[in-house]
Amino acid sequence: MIWMTNVCKGDRLLKSVIVIVMGILGLTACSSEPARLQQGPDAEMTKDGLVKVEHSKLDLSYARPDVNWAKYTKLYFEPVKVTNDHPADYQPPKIDKRADGLNATYELPQEALTKMSEQFSLTVKEVFNAEQPFELVAQPEPNTLVIEAAVTDIRLSAPLESSRRSFSSMGRTYTENSGSMMLLAVIKDGETGEVLAKAADRGQGFNQWSQNTQVFNWGDVKTVYRRWVNDFKNALMNAGAE
Repeated sequence: MIWMTNVCKGDRLLKSVIVIVMGILGLTACSSEPARLQQGPDAEMTKDGLVKVEHSKLDLSYARPDVNWAKYTKLYFEPVKVTNDHPADYQPPKIDKRADGLNATYELPQEALTKMSEQFSLTVKEVFNAEQPFELVAQPEPNTLVIEAAVTDIRLSAPLESSRRSFSSMGRTYTENSGSMMLLAVIKDGETGEVLAKAADRGQGFNQWSQNTQVFNWGDVKTVYRRWVNDFKNALMNAGAE
């Protein structure tokens, strides 16, 4: 089991364990084998009794055995926390002050973090629409899954566009992708608060050389969000059908 304490500053959720909602029982992207809990005496298990999911689509996935996923018909998403926090051993990229300017930074301003949080909520509403079997609720109820999530360790491929010297001089910056971010979360039973699943995944957009702009980066954010939330929806539907 990989435990990471004090991963990021200032948030109890992030300090306790790397987790993410999007893959309790997802299918792996590189294997045709179905996702399943590890079996036998050598199965990896967390301190709270969750077992590692093999062939998960995400980097790390753990789930509680013998959960009746079919009974959960409602979902309550806590507001997603988006931060500039990084692991303690994170080394920020060096900034070329001659090329990028004295004010170049890789840290997103608060308004951008807020916008990312709001976009995650919008993506959830778009994916969990009236055409699928789950109901989004405003507070935990019976037969509800509570999802606590956070987006953190955001690593841009280039300094923030508005902070670069090229932004005011009409220059251009090209990168292979916009960067990456870590989505962390935990899934709980809405009545008991029991932790049912945890996972972790680092997501990024497609690798394709392009001009690095705010529009380019924002498109990748929405693409990664949609993939994560769709993976979660499909995982719930598959788990409930077993």
